[in-house]
Amino acid sequence: MSEPFKRLIQIMSDLRNPDSGCPWDLEQTHNSLKGALLEETYELLDALDFAGNVEIIEELGDLLLQVIFHAQIGSDNEAFDINDVIQNLNEKLIRRHPHVFGENHVKTSKEVVGQWEKVKAAERAEKGEGKRSMLAGISTSMPALAYAYAAIARARRAGFDWEKPEDAYFKVLEEVQEFENAVYTQDKEAEFGDILLSLVGVAYQKGIDPEQALRSANNRFFSRFSKIEDGAREHNLTIAELTMEQKLALWQEAKNSEERVK
Repeated sequence: MSEPFKRLIQIMSDLRNPDSGCPWDLEQTHNSLKGALLEETYELLDALDFAGNVEIIEELGDLLLQVIFHAQIGSDNEAFDINDVIQNLNEKLIRRHPHVFGENHVKTSKEVVGQWEKVKAAERAEKGEGKRSMLAGISTSMPALAYAYAAIARARRAGFDWEKPEDAYFKVLEEVQEFENAVYTQDKEAEFGDILLSLVGVAYQKGIDPEQALRSANNRFFSRFSKIEDGAREHNLTIAELTMEQKLALWQEAKNSEERVK
């Protein structure tokens, strides 16, 4: 264990010291830190999208702090400590990579994924969870789009996939038609959900992360809309006061400026 890492463990231990530690840190529990863990994860995602190495290092550190914090709480409760966390991770990595640490031989990432699923199935069987769905391990706390991608990825790795790639597109068109045919609001909502799910299936097939794709689209929308706001201000108008032609022209101008930057 490196000296900086040892120092980090000691600092967290000092912060949680019942006699001389920080009152706030001492009050925290696994449950109270859930929000911070989620927030730090999203801040790291933002850094990976928009920032440089200095910011990424900082956000990785903040996320690591959450891991160390939870491990220290486990240690204080005499349940587990950071060594248990690391040991469990080491064993999992070795067990799930027999082509690196064992005698199995695979040549492609697809073969690796197939092997990984077999190892995970064996792990479930060993725990007496042989009949447990392979989708049950996906956290339901994930954003819905990310959950859909993870679920489809696991299902398709298990062989639940289209025979022909173009069938995934036909499924999208089928779901759109069912949405159009739906009469009641609750049916419309269900069919719209099916459209999104089928689109995620297409994304998986094309190697696109739909969560990242939507994040990027959101960022583009923010940028383009901001330029429309700027255009309206230049004419001392609000967006509502612009004609549709003016709005579309400003939107196109924003898109063209993005192309010039590329």
